Amino acid sequence: MQLTGASIFLVWMGLMCLVPCSVAGSNIFPSPLKRCKVQDEACLVAQAQTYFGAFKRGIPERQVAGLEPIDLGNMRVESGGHSESLQFKLLMNNAKLYNLANSVVVKSLKGFTKDLAKPLKLTMAMDAPQLEVRAKYDVDGKLLILPIVSKGDLTIRMDEVQIKSRIMAEPVKRADGHTYLNITDYKTITKAKGGHFDMTNLFNDNVDLRESTLKVLNQEWNALALDVQPKINEACSKVFRSIVQNLWNNIPYDEFFEAE
Repeated sequence: MQLTGASIFLVWMGLMCLVPCSVAGSNIFPSPLKRCKVQDEACLVAQAQTYFGAFKRGIPERQVAGLEPIDLGNMRVESGGHSESLQFKLLMNNAKLYNLANSVVVKSLKGFTKDLAKPLKLTMAMDAPQLEVRAKYDVDGKLLILPIVSKGDLTIRMDEVQIKSRIMAEPVKRADGHTYLNITDYKTITKAKGGHFDMTNLFNDNVDLRESTLKVLNQEWNALALDVQPKINEACSKVFRSIVQNLWNNIPYDEFFEAE
């Protein structure tokens, strides 16, 4: 299952914290992070990894949201014909993504440059052994010939998630003489080896009907993933783009890196 765009922004938040807190060149950093040389990918990856553990609650003074959990808001999903046996309209309210900061492993982070004359294309790869999306759900649909109309709690578990993300950003020089990054595009592609859906209150929690329905739903995991994954990615990208941009608005890109 594809999931989260969620992820690349988190590394970016860590990298942003590698710079001084003031344009004037202060050495004050959100401990325990440090700046890296622009071409030192091993250092960048290490600092990004450190960020996940150190800033699960975010950086309130920089309006950076926390990482456990990540608020995805509301999502509306409609089945797209990937399964003949399953048709549905699903509303997920107050959705949150759990366990990213607790489990993610940053594998690579590329694309940084000190050339401020052209846009940046930044790519990152990460792995997460298990992620969960939890939400309040409202579903109206049909499984085989059985109508499903219900409300309750929804949990989507995703196992062995691989995440590849891309951020396009353009340098913009401001009146203060410094150059800042403006995000122009943000995309994430992810794959999960497997997963599991759980829904409470199906058929008013008739145990036999609920368990048999969930069994069939999980047998249709791949088809469900094709319908649900784009909405989760879209929600993650929207949230994280906003957070990263808000952070970048106050940190000049020409202060990101340690001198060569």
